[in-house]
Amino acid sequence: PSTPSSKLFDHVPLENIRGGAGKPSTASPSSRSKPPSLSSSSSSHSPASKVETSSNAAIVEGLKNTLASGMAAACSKTILAPFDTLKTVQQHVEGGTSLGLVEAARSVTSRPGGVLNLYAGLGVSALGSMPSVGLYFGVYSYCKKIISPMLKRCLGSEREDGKKGVCSDGGLHTFSIALSAAIGNTIASFSRVPYEVVKQCLQTGQYSSTKEALVTMWKAGGLRSFFPLGGVSIQMLRDIPYAIFTLLSYEYIKDNWVLKKSENDPNNRWIRDMIAGATAGGIGSYLTNPLDVIKTRLQTVGSGGVAPYGGSISACAVAVLEEGGMMAFLRGSVPRLMHKIPANGCFFVFYEFFRRMLKVE
Repeated sequence: PSTPSSKLFDHVPLENIRGGAGKPSTASPSSRSKPPSLSSSSSSHSPASKVETSSNAAIVEGLKNTLASGMAAACSKTILAPFDTLKTVQQHVEGGTSLGLVEAARSVTSRPGGVLNLYAGLGVSALGSMPSVGLYFGVYSYCKKIISPMLKRCLGSEREDGKKGVCSDGGLHTFSIALSAAIGNTIASFSRVPYEVVKQCLQTGQYSSTKEALVTMWKAGGLRSFFPLGGVSIQMLRDIPYAIFTLLSYEYIKDNWVLKKSENDPNNRWIRDMIAGATAGGIGSYLTNPLDVIKTRLQTVGSGGVAPYGGSISACAVAVLEEGGMMAFLRGSVPRLMHKIPANGCFFVFYEFFRRMLKVE
């Protein structure tokens, strides 16, 4: 049987009882029956909005990687400058004979200034490497963030037409790393040549100070002194393969070992970052040492505006081959590995540290 209270509310709509106060509904019947609009949610998840969001995230991440890599480069350059100097001195020697590591060290320290000559060109190297390395890793990070998803949508498992992927996602990821490294280093190589030229002239003892080098070189050949014939092309010819070998190795070791091991042991992550970076740097350095020998010759031999070997990469390579055969292309490989292996180990430790500080994904 109905109670008085139930009869009292028989004429009141249920939603008004829930809303309290027993007020009649102010909403029109059309508004109550109309389903919620899906236009706003569908637009926010449209392909165009996803691409725009991904692009914005890639730009932010690229800028953060620029800052992290620039600071990491300055730290690693400072720590291991002596090995870079010895490598340059060994490769600079012309003729059939070559200097050993100890002989190169004696040659450098016997000049006025003694042991401090091992740090010749450090200021130019550290300050010059920050923008170039920062630009390189910034562009690399941005391109990888954009290219990898794009390739998956076009050729991989996320094809927009719903068809089966042409290539595996792993293969596309590897290709995106190599392509991104090549693009990043192509852009950065132009900014790297001037400071490399000045640094190597200081390391070989052609000038006693950075100021003297800059003034003398400018008077002798103007801007051309800092961009010698063949200097840009050989810089790119060395740096692009080096970047591809190094970053492919590093990303592989990082994905398959560093990150997996660090899930259970996060406190020792920095040691794994160092090992991964050192291994990758050693692989990239050894495989590109012949190109590094040619680069050093083209950027240091001669004075003023005179282009060494006429700026020809092939002429320089033939000259090196005639001097000492195939082994001549391995000159400086020991100090270069002694420099690059710990340098990359230190660089990637600092790089990953600054990335975590900047909260890079």
